[in-house]
Amino acid sequence: MLFWVPVALIVLAALAAFVSVRGSTLRMTHDGVEVRNYPQPAKFFPLDQVDHFEATPRAGNFSSLRPATGALVLTNGTRIPVRRLTAPDAGTGVDALNARLAVLRGNN
Repeated sequence: MLFWVPVALIVLAALAAFVSVRGSTLRMTHDGVEVRNYPQPAKFFPLDQVDHFEATPRAGNFSSLRPATGALVLTNGTRIPVRRLTAPDAGTGVDALNARLAVLRGNN
């Protein structure tokens, strides 16, 4: 019976991570970037304050099980965590998001 307690905790943690990533959103427009890391409210950053996206390095024993996350780096060096690296009209992944930023800025 005691064996199931850690298993249940691991399953609950995985479920919480899944819900957190699925509930998060990322939107990019000509006005700026909106990041919503569920359950926090959305934050908007004007396009002229956005520098680029970076992937968060995976570390730890179960790093292969962690969802891919990243960071939005602002021009002042501030890093904003991004739980979902997918945006409409951009695709999935850091490279796709940075390419979409370049298109929005007109730097094809």
